[in-house]
Amino acid sequence: MPLTRRALLGAPLAAAAAAKPRPNIIFLFSDDHHFQCLGANGNPNIRTPHLDRLAAEGVNFTNAIISTSQCCPSRGIVLSGLETFQSGLISNGQTSFRPGIGPSVVEQLRTSGYQTTLVGKWHIRPEPGVTGFSNAPLWLRGGGSPYRDPKLRRGLNGGDQTVNGHITDLFTDAAIQSIQSARAPHLLWLAYNAPHTPWHAGPEYLAHYQGKTEAELAPPLHPKGGSKFDWATYYGVITHLDAAVGRLVQAVKSAGQWDNTAIFFMGDNGYMSGTRKWNGKVRHWDESVRIPFLAAGGLVKKSGNVSSPVASIDLPATWLDLARVKPAYPLAGRSVASYLRTGRGKHQAAFSVWDDGRPEGLAVKVPVEPYRLVR
Repeated sequence: MPLTRRALLGAPLAAAAAAKPRPNIIFLFSDDHHFQCLGANGNPNIRTPHLDRLAAEGVNFTNAIISTSQCCPSRGIVLSGLETFQSGLISNGQTSFRPGIGPSVVEQLRTSGYQTTLVGKWHIRPEPGVTGFSNAPLWLRGGGSPYRDPKLRRGLNGGDQTVNGHITDLFTDAAIQSIQSARAPHLLWLAYNAPHTPWHAGPEYLAHYQGKTEAELAPPLHPKGGSKFDWATYYGVITHLDAAVGRLVQAVKSAGQWDNTAIFFMGDNGYMSGTRKWNGKVRHWDESVRIPFLAAGGLVKKSGNVSSPVASIDLPATWLDLARVKPAYPLAGRSVASYLRTGRGKHQAAFSVWDDGRPEGLAVKVPVEPYRLVR
């Protein structure tokens, strides 16, 4: 092949790209996760050794909030990088994007060369393939699900079928298989439904909390009073989830991918856990909007706890930043990549919103008044 001027000019760029491969990105989404139900976030009553280790080895954003505190919009925000009033996916009562917003962040990664894989809970109206996923080995079409023998789908076009086993383990097994067969660079979106109701955890996980009262188990920062809450079972489900994350991390290391991987763990919203007699989210209180959020992996500098206010909407901008992909449209969030590289950044405020004042936004008779809050 003759050596052309274009080839000569392009050779340095190609060499640089080859010398610095783009990172693998693993996104772990928990569901209805109280921000302090993580040992690393100051709760000595819960056992989460694997997540605690990731927090210690990477960056633990202790002042993180969800941009909209409900299952569907929180997923739409991470997919689009847009606030709910921009994308149109405003609540569980409005689960589609408005037309013309542009390709999702996952689609932008896919077209730039990433293999994009979905495992786990989906819960919005557009199908995964439409939003940029190249494969989906095992996923939950809707929102809530029984933990034992759930109805799941295999493949982008699969239908519901009963899959025997515990849903946390089933999703983890599918994710591990994906990691073992993935080509670089790849994005794995693993959305657990734990610790969403109806809770179920194995006796080996529940045993850590048996014989203790609610008052003994409640997180230190959780307000006293309110409704009764079954912390023991809730903790058991989270400890089961933690063990699954430990298996996944080991699979990444065994596959030789750790050094070029960034792992993100985030709650899709907080959980009121009986505060102000409310078992749910959406409200503007701390327990509803605050979330566990950490990043780890071989690409992440060990920085420990970081108190800068960040939000879930910052995650899509971070992924595109790490992948060296220019956004197809202006994103509402700001990359936190500097925190991953140096442990420092300039974020001084984070925002959370609720945009759906209709009763169908919550599927209850009493709506929640729209709000804006800044941390």
